[in-house]
Amino acid sequence: MRRARAILACAALAPLWGAVAPARGDVFGPIGLASVGAAPGSSFVQQADFANDSALSGDGRYVAFDGSFAGHRGVFRRDLLTGEVATVAEGDAMLPSISADGRYVSFTTTARLDPADDANEAPDVYVRDMDNPNTAPCQAGEGAPPCAYALASAVDGSTVGLSYEYGANRAFEQAHYGSVASGRSALSANGREVAFETTAISNLANPNRGAAGGVEEPKTPAAQVAVRDLETNTTTLVSARYDPSTRGPQLNVAGQPEPTPASAEGGFGAVYPSGSEIPPFPSAYAGASLSADGSTVAWMGQQISQQAPVMSGGDLADAPSYTEPLWRRIGEGQGAPTRRVTGGSDPTNPACEASGETRLPPPPPTLADPCQGPLDTSTGNSGSATGLWTGGVGFDYLPRLSADGNVVALLATAREIASGEELKAAEASDDLYVVDMRGGLTRVAATRRLTELAGGGSKNEARTGPIVDLGVSPEGSQIALTTVRTTFPLGTPAYVSTPAAAARAVELYDVDLEDDTLTRVTQGYAGQPSEATEALPSFTGSPSFAEGGDLLAFSSNSDNLVYGDGNRNSDAFVVSRVQFASHPTPSEISSAPANPGFAPAWKLGATALTRRDGTVLLEVLVPGAGTVHAGAQSAVRVRFGASGAARPVRRGKRAARRVRTTVATRTVASARARPSAATLVPVTLRLARSYSSLASARGGLSATVSISFAAAGHVTLHETLDVTFARPAPHARRAARRSTRRKRR
Repeated sequence: MRRARAILACAALAPLWGAVAPARGDVFGPIGLASVGAAPGSSFVQQADFANDSALSGDGRYVAFDGSFAGHRGVFRRDLLTGEVATVAEGDAMLPSISADGRYVSFTTTARLDPADDANEAPDVYVRDMDNPNTAPCQAGEGAPPCAYALASAVDGSTVGLSYEYGANRAFEQAHYGSVASGRSALSANGREVAFETTAISNLANPNRGAAGGVEEPKTPAAQVAVRDLETNTTTLVSARYDPSTRGPQLNVAGQPEPTPASAEGGFGAVYPSGSEIPPFPSAYAGASLSADGSTVAWMGQQISQQAPVMSGGDLADAPSYTEPLWRRIGEGQGAPTRRVTGGSDPTNPACEASGETRLPPPPPTLADPCQGPLDTSTGNSGSATGLWTGGVGFDYLPRLSADGNVVALLATAREIASGEELKAAEASDDLYVVDMRGGLTRVAATRRLTELAGGGSKNEARTGPIVDLGVSPEGSQIALTTVRTTFPLGTPAYVSTPAAAARAVELYDVDLEDDTLTRVTQGYAGQPSEATEALPSFTGSPSFAEGGDLLAFSSNSDNLVYGDGNRNSDAFVVSRVQFASHPTPSEISSAPANPGFAPAWKLGATALTRRDGTVLLEVLVPGAGTVHAGAQSAVRVRFGASGAARPVRRGKRAARRVRTTVATRTVASARARPSAATLVPVTLRLARSYSSLASARGGLSATVSISFAAAGHVTLHETLDVTFARPAPHARRAARRSTRRKRR
C-alpha cells in the first residue's frame, strides 16, 4: 500500500541505519522456559501458574516477571544461571523493570513497603535491592534491619512519598490512582534512576514540595512524567510546560519547570491515557520510557502545544486530544527542551522556519512542504486532528529507547504520506517505525518505516493484524515486534523467515537494522506454528533484549513453544539469536564420503490431558517404529468373595455390609499403539468397566500411568505420569447443559 520516498541528507547527518551491512539471515535457537525454577532454599523445581511482563537484565543472567509462582502473587526474578526464582515483592506488585546486572527491580504496588514515608493506600513505585535478602516492609527506629525497598514516587529532596488528591469517589480512587512505572523500560542500567507517571493530582511539582516543615497540598495536575534519582533523592519533572520565548521549559517563581497543565475541555494531561480516561491500577498502563544511561525520557503525549513547538498559525497538534510521541534529554539539565519525535508537522525544520509558513495547507498533505511531517495525522479531507496513535487498551504504544536515547521505536496508526496511501481507505494503518533523534535531521529524514499492511479488509489478520508490542535492543540495532500477521510486503527490511501458512497466534519477530532483515522468532518446539492456549486470547509481548541483542526474553500464552509446558497459561521465555558471518569462508572439495548414518536421539516423552468424558489422553512422542503400551494403576477398594478372589467394590450400602473389603493396587486402564515412524502418538486410556464409576467420585480417580516403548534392536524405553480420571456428575452435566441453553436464548 505504500512506500516511495527520496530523502536527501549529507553523509554526516545520515540516519543511524543509513548504511547497512550485506544481508545475512538471522537465526534463533530453541526457546527456553524462564518462568520455572526452584524457590530459594528448595530443590523442588516448579513452573509458574502464570507469568507476564518479562524483563531481561542487560547482562542476560536474570529475567523478572509478574504473575503467580509457588502459590504467591507478585513480581519474581529468575536466575538463568542457577535456576533459582526469588521473590521481589508479593501482592499486587506488577510491571517490573530490571537493572543491567539484575540487582535492582522496579515495580508498582499499593502495598506500603516503606510505611514511614508511604502514607497513602495508592499505587506507588518502588525499587527492590535484590542483594538485600530482607523481604519484609521497611522498619523505622534504631537497630532496624536495612530495608530492601526504596520508594521512588517521592517528593524532590526527600524520601517522603508523594501525596495525592481525589474526587468524590475517594474509596475507589485512592486504591487505583497514584503513581505507576512502565514494565521493562522504567529503570536505568545502574538501577538508580526510575521514570514514572502520576495518575492523580499530586504535589510532584509544587514550589516548596521538598521544603522543611511539611509538604504542600497537592496542586500538580495528573498525567505528569518524572524521574527519580535514588542516590541523590531528587525527583525531576520531565513533562515541563513549554515556553515559546525560550523554546525550553517555563520556570515558576522558584526557578523550577512548571508542569503541563490539564486542558479545560476534557482533562487531558501530558501523557496519552490509552483512551478517554486514565485506566485504574492494576493495568498495563504505558507510562514513560527511560534510556539505560538515564539521560533521556520518551512518552506518548497529549497537550502537545503545551510541551513542544507547533505551527504558530494553527496546528492540528494544538488540539488537546491529539497524540504524538515526545522526547526529552533530561541529562542536559532543566533547560533541555521537549522534542517531537515524529508526526504531522515539523516546525523546527530549518527550511520550515526560513519559509515563514505559519500553518500547513489544507489536505491532502504533501512532503513538498518543508513544514510537513512524515505522517498524516488528520482524518482525511476534513482536516480534523486525531494524532499519531488512536488505538486503545491492549496495545503497548509506549515509545521505546536505545541505551543512549538516540533511537526511538514506536507504533503509529497514522498514515505515512510517502507511501501514497489513500486518504479514504477504510482500514486504519498500524505499523512500526524507528526514528533517529540525533540533532540536525528533519523528522522526515529521521523516520523510517519497518512494517506496512499488506492490504485487504481488517478481518484478514494475516495481512492487516495489529502490532501488539515492541522493544528495542540497548544498541538500537535490533527492534522486536509481536503480531499475528504473516505477510510483510516491504522489501526492506527483507522478511527472511518461511511465512506461516495461516494467522494462528501472536508471534514474535526481530528486525536487524544492520542486516536489514526481518525474522520470525517464535515457533513450536517441533518446528510447527505457535498455538495459543485454549480458551485464552492469543498474546505474545514484553520483548526485552540483553546487551548485544543476542538474547531476547518475552511473554506468551502459546503453549507449544517448549515441550512440557503444562500450565496452559502465559509464561516468560528466553531465546538466543545466532548470526551467520557475511564474509565468504574458504572451501575445498574432497572425495565423496560414505553415506553417514543418522541416529536420532532414542528418547521417549509424554504428556497427559484429563477429559470430561472420564478418559485420559496421552500424547506420546516416540523416536521410531515400535509398540507403545500404557497401563494406569491405582489403589482401589476390593472385596473378597467366597472363593477368596479380590473383586472391585460395587456401589450400594447393602453390598458393602455383606463383604470384607481391602485396598489393593490394580490396573484400571490400559491401551496399546503401534506407530510406524517417529511421531507424536495419541493414546486414549479408558477405565475398565469395573472401575468406570470411580471417575464420577469427588476428585475423580488418581492413577499412575506406566508407558513403555519397544522396538526391535533397541532397549525398551519407559516413562511414568501421574493422571486423574474425572467425569462430572450427571446432575452437574445437566446443569451445564441448562446454562448453555439459557445463554443461547
